Amino acid sequence: MKFQINLIKIAALLSLILFSMPSFAQDGQYKEKIKDKVKAQKVAYITNQLDLSESEAQKFWPIYHSYHSEIEQLRASLDLKPRRDMTDKEAEEMMMAVLDGRTKEIEIQKKYIQKLKTAVAAKKIAMLFRAEKEFKEKVISNIKERRKSRFGN
Repeated sequence: MKFQINLIKIAALLSLILFSMPSFAQDGQYKEKIKDKVKAQKVAYITNQLDLSESEAQKFWPIYHSYHSEIEQLRASLDLKPRRDMTDKEAEEMMMAVLDGRTKEIEIQKKYIQKLKTAVAAKKIAMLFRAEKEFKEKVISNIKERRKSRFGN
């Protein structure tokens, strides 16, 4: 319980820091700091949503970070962007590569579900996918709100 309360305090503090930083800075160092803060918020959010005990969290997070790293590497390797001037053959190859990438992503998820089951119960793993989606939606919503308040749109 105390562990959860501390995580909530950390998440609140990180939110305050993240969204009170100057929005005009665009250098790589600033972006890296933002990424780190969002990652820390994600850890706090998911830990809270899954109700991870301290011992579960110690086992869970290294596996999760490996999983996330593997997914990011896969997505970076695909980096497929359609172009208006591509041929039909190029478009077809790109679409097949996207589908192959999705298949590989599912294979990675299956592999890591098995690994995560050594750290936490299957119920918590099932809740993980929902928590990830909710966190992503919250981040997107916060970005939209910041843009709206900054640009008045």
